[in-house]
Amino acid sequence: MKPLLQILHIAKLSVYSLALSGVLVSCSDLLEKNPPSAISDNTFWTGENDAYLALVGCYRFQTGWSHDDFATPQGLLYLDFAGGNGTEKENFTTLMASSNTVATNGNIEWYWKNAYTQIAKYNNFLANVGKCPMDEDTREKWSAEVKTLRAYFLFNLAFYFKDVPMPLAQLTVEEANTIKQTAQADVYAQVETDLKEAARILPDSYDAEEYGRLTNGAAKVLLSRLYLAQDRWGDAADILDEVIISGSYQLDRRNGDESYEKLFQIGGEYSPETIFCIMGIADKFTNSRYQYLYPECAYGGWHQFAPYNELVKEYFCTDGKDIDNSGVYDDNDPYANREIRLYASVFLPPLGSYPGTKYNDITYNCFQGPNTADSYNRFPLFNGYCPKKGCDPSITNNLGSTPTYTPLMRYAEVLLSYLEALNESNPGAVDQTVLDLTINDIRNRVKLPGYQKGDLPTQEDVRKAVRKERRVELAFEGFRYFDVLRWGIAEQELNHTFTGVKLSDDPSAPNYRGSGSAASPVDQNMYYQFEKRTWAAHNRYFPIPQSERNVNKNLEQNEGYN
Repeated sequence: MKPLLQILHIAKLSVYSLALSGVLVSCSDLLEKNPPSAISDNTFWTGENDAYLALVGCYRFQTGWSHDDFATPQGLLYLDFAGGNGTEKENFTTLMASSNTVATNGNIEWYWKNAYTQIAKYNNFLANVGKCPMDEDTREKWSAEVKTLRAYFLFNLAFYFKDVPMPLAQLTVEEANTIKQTAQADVYAQVETDLKEAARILPDSYDAEEYGRLTNGAAKVLLSRLYLAQDRWGDAADILDEVIISGSYQLDRRNGDESYEKLFQIGGEYSPETIFCIMGIADKFTNSRYQYLYPECAYGGWHQFAPYNELVKEYFCTDGKDIDNSGVYDDNDPYANREIRLYASVFLPPLGSYPGTKYNDITYNCFQGPNTADSYNRFPLFNGYCPKKGCDPSITNNLGSTPTYTPLMRYAEVLLSYLEALNESNPGAVDQTVLDLTINDIRNRVKLPGYQKGDLPTQEDVRKAVRKERRVELAFEGFRYFDVLRWGIAEQELNHTFTGVKLSDDPSAPNYRGSGSAASPVDQNMYYQFEKRTWAAHNRYFPIPQSERNVNKNLEQNEGYN
């Protein structure tokens, strides 16, 4: 049997991958039983080798320039920015999560369509593998893998859209165009059933040639997200405890002080911390991540994204304290004496004693004057910062087609989610041993002192600490909107004017903001004010895409949207 990645490289995606030509315009296209480009099911499923090819096709995710998806680098980054960690140059992410969000939003529409494209592929596999002559134990394991993949997209659809169609079998065009929504609670129940079964069936690991396939650990991590979304804290703590005590994963320290930064570069997919990721293949399954991510000064990057200063301020100082309590922080020199993760995650300009982020032989600088590369006010939604996390110095050309990987689950998430769940379900159990096992292990990797139990004496103290740690440790990985929604804090986090780099009123300063009516607006601490956001209670859920409702009259719109 050929290795998984080799099969991915040579496989001709057909009926099992639902490779449709043209533009996908409605649920009928996405859920059609027999698309014109498909190989006949009657002639394909002849034995176990065919079933394996079909299984590998199920691991094909959106590639190339397809961004709006729950399992692509840009798709995860969009969700992070929607939750208040940054913005996108063309206003995509803000318009996904604001009082101005509408049912015709194209980005939201594609999250929906891409998810149902994947689900149709999985349902096709499940419908046919049961009839394929093959070993029963193998059939059961492969079906569990595909049900886990389906559960990933069903869970995200239900979390972000609420009541959604839940096809669990192949549909005719008529069925696809008339399917009704399933209540969120029922979608969650199906996801839980499938993931519990998968956690029982799937192995702890695979041989090297099968690396990248879903394990029981991945099924359990996804199950923990479901429990967190439902405030089922005890269940989340129990399932995450199983992942921890399995000993299958550990935080990556292979590269010393650079371990955190290198974890998100090419090769990080083989980290001992990786639980599940999407793996690319050179010249075959690539994406445009670097083209969008890189600053303009670096190899033709587009600097498409701007992290908010509100996120930058959340990173700790080298003494382990936040900027409000640190003895080494100076607001006139805000980028000095900060923690490793900030320097690994954000391109920062030269200011005060900080020389600016060095990337290969390039120094990032947003203070070189109007309309220069990366200038902090070059575009309305520029702010002087640029994401660095995930950038790889080995990528210096052909930014639009690189085989970077996408981490979807890693061990740091497990540790922080476990601490949160245990603190909410049984706060008395959070002792020094638990802190050392979880949040302190994470802080130790980036050379921050750990917490003593006396530093976090109450449940609320632990809650604040774990929420802050999640924001900086998991930044740009797609968790922020998930977190602010489930914590019920989106209305307070997303209703204000967001800021960028620090400016000055001194005409001789490199970060001079100008004078008079041409001066860049700043807050009371001289940080550039550049984007006002508003968020209303009905924005808890995305609107059901209007294009889908135009085809399927049975789809009901979420409250607050026309």
